Formats: sequence, C-alpha cells, structure tokens
Amino acid sequence: MVEQLANKIAVKIHETNPEGTASVEVMRYALVGLLHNGFTISAALIVGLFAGTFSETLLGVVSLMTLRLVSGGYHFSSMLACSIFSFSVFVAIPFIPVNHETALIVNAVSLVLCLIFSPSNIKEHIRVSEKYFFVFKLLSIMMVVSNFFLLNPIITLGFFAQSLLLITFWKGR
Repeated sequence: MVEQLANKIAVKIHETNPEGTASVEVMRYALVGLLHNGFTISAALIVGLFAGTFSETLLGVVSLMTLRLVSGGYHFSSMLACSIFSFSVFVAIPFIPVNHETALIVNAVSLVLCLIFSPSNIKEHIRVSEKYFFVFKLLSIMMVVSNFFLLNPIITLGFFAQSLLLITFWKGR
C-alpha cells in the first residue's frame, strides 16, 4: 500500500519535471521511507493523543529519532517490521515509570553503549567519509550526556531504546 502510494507520487513528480528530478525508482525508494516513517510517527502520536500522552509520545519520538540520526543503528529487514517496532516503542515510552535513580542508571548505560558502538551501521545509509564518523560518535555522546542535566524520564527511555539498537555484535563493525 505504501509502496503503491510512493510510486504514484514519484511518477507524478517525474511527469511534472522529467529533466529536473531523479528517476522514478530513486524517488520511490526515498518516498517509501518517508511515508513509512510519517505514518508510523503519526499513528503513535494519535494513540498518544487519545491516551493523554501526546506530549510525552512526541518527546520520545524526537529523542529517539534525533539520537538515531547521529548514532545509526540496526535496520530491520522490512519496513513493516521497522514500523511495528518503532510504533510499539513510541507508544510504550510514556507508560514506563522511571524514578531518579533508574534514570541515572539507564542514562549511564545509554552513554556506555554510545561510547562503544556509535556510530553503528551507517556506512550504507549516509554519504559522509568514514574519517568524520568520530563527529557522529561525539554528537551521540554529547546528546546522552546532556540528559544527565535534565534527567527527563522520557528522553532517558528514548535514548536507551535507540542505544540498544546500536549493538551490532552479529554484523561486525
């Protein structure tokens, strides 16, 4: 369904300006990712709205996705699996109780995982030379360290969920 919608949009864009746009295949690929992410985040926010946790859900989405942007991480073999997993995490985060001590421990674990594993699995997903990967590691670390000052339980859980996706023992680094 998402693939069909992405194809229709890509074809329409390409028909509008064939010389000024990428191929339909390239646009379709990009649109599938954007639409899946958009639908997943929208669905989670709608659930958050009805559950009375909209702002917490939004903060969890922003926290996890921002750290993911600079740290990389595991990619599911299908968009559907990614959407189901992401939706579940986004919706669950506001309902997981985290006290001050737990936040400190969980944030420390996230920091250690970022120190060891970030950036993870990003070579095929970005067009940046490997010599700059240390910048991604530094940004990941700085983000998690900043939460030691906030100790926001939602940010803590968003960072923790993302830092778990950095572990790549099975694929090598």
